[in-house]
Amino acid sequence: MRKNFCKPQRWLPLVLFALVTCAFLPCSFAGRGSKVKNAKPTPPFTIPDKVAGQGYVYFVAMGDQGEGSPEQRKVAELINAKAQKDSLEFVLLLGDNFYSDGVSGVNDPQWRTKFEDMYNLPGLNVPFYAALGNHDHHKNNARYQVEYTQRSKKWKMPAPFYTFTQKIDAQNEVQFFALDTQIIAETKPDKTSQIQWLEQELQNSKAKWKIVFGHHPVFSYGEHGNDRRMVERVRPLLEKYEVDAYFCGHDHDRQLIEPVNGVYYIISGTGAKSRSTMYGKNTIFAATNLGYVWVRVSPEEFHVQFLDGAGKIEYAHTWTKGSVAKRSYEELMPVGKGGKSSKKAKKDRKERTQSNRWW
Repeated sequence: MRKNFCKPQRWLPLVLFALVTCAFLPCSFAGRGSKVKNAKPTPPFTIPDKVAGQGYVYFVAMGDQGEGSPEQRKVAELINAKAQKDSLEFVLLLGDNFYSDGVSGVNDPQWRTKFEDMYNLPGLNVPFYAALGNHDHHKNNARYQVEYTQRSKKWKMPAPFYTFTQKIDAQNEVQFFALDTQIIAETKPDKTSQIQWLEQELQNSKAKWKIVFGHHPVFSYGEHGNDRRMVERVRPLLEKYEVDAYFCGHDHDRQLIEPVNGVYYIISGTGAKSRSTMYGKNTIFAATNLGYVWVRVSPEEFHVQFLDGAGKIEYAHTWTKGSVAKRSYEELMPVGKGGKSSKKAKKDRKERTQSNRWW
């Protein structure tokens, strides 16, 4: 029997089967061993002690998590451990919530395997405020993530773009603005009412802190790079209305980019997979492989922690209200790799649905 197995016609089909199987493994496996190019030593950091009696808001930001894989579950368990140790009130999902083509309806089994069961952990019994990513729009499926809000106690997406507030204490609150950046990044010239909506909401906001989140980066040193239309359409509003931070995914890494006109840019796209990234001219910190971002906000202090796939704090950054230097866009640019000129960005445009404006 062993002698017969040595014949090519016996083992060659098995080899070919193994090669084909590996080629179609989930993308999350392909991200293992991603590298940070041109890496620099991590800056020294401290973690400020909490003040007794002080009000705080605690949340996690992560994107590109919708794989339904062991890697996604691992990140969920790490967040659960962090929640039980350091508190968690809600999660921001930064898009690409369901690979590869969103969900086909409110009864799609992916709701169970990639969301409800995936985050069924004691520390994650909190709201998940979600933004849409480019994969969520595939096959014109984005609408079902809005509709599912009526089905779930945890899933929160009342509209393709929306706002909500979270109280820090009796006098102070944080306001969040969720964007559907696929519409902004892929619509020529600005035919969407979303930009007008964002400006009106930011103008009306009385919140102490303002945070905008979506899927596509404004600035990034990852594979996608800067998104030209996000730079042109969203960046000016963030600066004009003194938004404190913009959170996004799309690039499967973690980045903290030096603030532009007072706005910090934070990328957290490693909720289930990763991709190599790099340090650029204005990088404060960059990392890859599995991980997420945890945030603690008080009336005067904004504290961000970057955590890796072992639950270790890689880097932390803290700033106080009104302390951020307002270095201009013209002074800091160019940063990143130009975004929409990249091959990856062109592929994303090609993959978009024929009818993005479903709302």
